[in-house]
Amino acid sequence: MTASIDNDQTPDTAPGAADPEDGIVVTSPEPAGAAPTGRRPSLRLRFAVAFLVSMLAALVLGTGAIYAYEQHHTGRVLPGVRVGAVDLSGLEREAAIARLTDAYSGYGQGRVVIHASVAELSIPFVDFHRRADVEAMADAALAVGRSGSPVDRAVSEVRTALRGVALEPRITLDPDALAARVERELGALELDSVDGTIAYVDGEILTTPARWGRSYDAAAVTAAILDRAARIDAPTEISVDATMSPLQPAIDDTDTQIARTTAERMAEDVTLAMGKESWTVSAADVRGWLSFETTPDGRVQPTVDQAKVEEGLAAIAKKIQSAPKNATFLVGKGGAVVGVTPGRNGRSLDGKVTAERIAAALAARAAGQLGAPVEPALVVTKPALSTEEAEKAAPLMTRISTWKTYFPISEKNGYGANIWIPALTIDGYVLAPGETFDFWKAVGPVTREKGYRDGGAIINGKTEPQGALAGGICSCSTTLFNAALRAGLDMGARRNHYYYIDRYPLGLDATVFISASGSTQTMSFTNDTKYPILIRGYKIKSGNRGYVQFDLYSVPTGRKVSFTKPIVKNVKPATTKTQSTTTLAAGARKQVEYPVDGKDVWVTRTVRDASGAVIHSDTYYSHYSRVDGLILVGKGSSSGGGSSPSPTPTPPAASPPPTTSPEPSSSG
Repeated sequence: MTASIDNDQTPDTAPGAADPEDGIVVTSPEPAGAAPTGRRPSLRLRFAVAFLVSMLAALVLGTGAIYAYEQHHTGRVLPGVRVGAVDLSGLEREAAIARLTDAYSGYGQGRVVIHASVAELSIPFVDFHRRADVEAMADAALAVGRSGSPVDRAVSEVRTALRGVALEPRITLDPDALAARVERELGALELDSVDGTIAYVDGEILTTPARWGRSYDAAAVTAAILDRAARIDAPTEISVDATMSPLQPAIDDTDTQIARTTAERMAEDVTLAMGKESWTVSAADVRGWLSFETTPDGRVQPTVDQAKVEEGLAAIAKKIQSAPKNATFLVGKGGAVVGVTPGRNGRSLDGKVTAERIAAALAARAAGQLGAPVEPALVVTKPALSTEEAEKAAPLMTRISTWKTYFPISEKNGYGANIWIPALTIDGYVLAPGETFDFWKAVGPVTREKGYRDGGAIINGKTEPQGALAGGICSCSTTLFNAALRAGLDMGARRNHYYYIDRYPLGLDATVFISASGSTQTMSFTNDTKYPILIRGYKIKSGNRGYVQFDLYSVPTGRKVSFTKPIVKNVKPATTKTQSTTTLAAGARKQVEYPVDGKDVWVTRTVRDASGAVIHSDTYYSHYSRVDGLILVGKGSSSGGGSSPSPTPTPPAASPPPTTSPEPSSSG
């Protein structure tokens, strides 16, 4: 009996043979046509036993042969195994790697060329580690014939030895390294787009040009390289195109040019017109109101800053503004009111609303409409006393009080100018019902341009003949204060002088001043009647004697005014000193300060209405400081003259500390 193994053919099946799928064919020597005998069962048994023994023997022999063959090639590539054209038969792993490295070193030599729009980029294979994967190829060669059952391995080993096994070469590379390199190379060629700019700088429009950008799809380029570089048949130079994508700026040169044209159309003179009046804002000022902004849809356009418009209207607002003027009265001979001068509404510019109107007009210009004059928005202020109200009161008005003050015309009062100028400024002032008179508001700014001169002032308790501009103005304020007192009005701010001046009613003087430090003292009163009051001021001069007088006219209300006799306490008698000086000729004498006793004074005014009910009861307290007289005695320019007398003043009695002296205060 014989057996054979053939992996390539299947033996013909004969009668009495085994299953052809077993790959084993068994034949018998019995002659043909022999007749069966009675011993046949014994022959079959012997045949089966022999067959089993033969199979076991073959299995033992085959297994032994396979084991011996594998032991001989442990750690070595089986005969007949090659990678590509490289025969690795019988080689250990390191030797196989070395042979493969030598054979396929060319796989790591070459480069990738990227053709971009503005440059050509080169990336050597070695930079992304492209090479033959010799380790994987050696391991694959060693694995041939090493798997499966002993029979499978036997068949594989025989086939490998007889026919050989050819494995495909393998390539390895680093995709991350390639992607990073492509990203870096293309990134260096990319450009961000740059928006064009437009702005007003010092009233001129300045622009910067826009710039288009470019970008590349590095991921797509990397994918194209990997698709070709991963092939074993790739050329040593792989060419790939990188498509450039243009990046358009959000604001290009066309956008800025349109914005410039629009701004130039807007930046022309703006005319405010109302009736026959008109005011013009120059184009230069209009340009200062404009700026450029980017709209939500990406356009650039000029815009108007309404806050700047409102601020820029300040000069025109001053021209437009006028205070309301009360109606006033004409007084004829004998002091009778003979007519009315009409009042006038005041007006002021409503800057916010006017700015909104101008902004709307400029927006219309931007849209291509012709620039039309803008009507300013005004706030109208009615006078406290209207013409109609004055006309009703005029026939009933008469003089309700008067007061006159004497003063010597001298350098101490600017030779009368500092008293008469404010009196004539106040002349004709009409105080409406409920309105308050404030001395400084009525007089206005005190300037040399108005004719005011330097005059006397009380500075640090001493009289300075030329110590302050408008010195002596207190004669005006004191006179009007006393006229208002006697009209029974509601009196407001009042302050006595530092020392008592005997030309004024004791305890009823009223100083006013505006000091260099900013402190202010005024005199005020309120018309608490239901009728208007006309204030007349008069300038009276007789030789070197000057007078100021105020008359108040109104509809009589029947008010009665009375005063208590002044209460005088804490009198501090003053003395007179002499002092030597070289500013005078020897023996000459000049009194520069006159003695004034210090004292505290109280005067109470009571005002009753026509029924006798008390309307006002005011007590005026005045603290007057003591001022000693001073006589200068000349001793000439020589230092050897005799000494002048130095009198000893009478010590003053103890008294409360005086009130603070204004610095400086104009004197009366």
